[in-house]
Amino acid sequence: MKMEMKPELQVQMELDAHEKECAIRYKMVDDKLVALDKRMWRIEAMIMASTITVVALMISIIMK
Repeated sequence: MKMEMKPELQVQMELDAHEKECAIRYKMVDDKLVALDKRMWRIEAMIMASTITVVALMISIIMK
């Protein structure tokens, strides 16, 4: 004797499984975005520091 699941129960189980997979996927995406944000901040800081250095160098050359 084969037991059959109600369609509503089967759909609910599939949705629960889908939500678990999506939660894992979105967590991985969020982790990568956080790492990328940190990396972009470092690049931005390096660009600002190099710009300030170039401007200070130009000012010191002009003032001589």
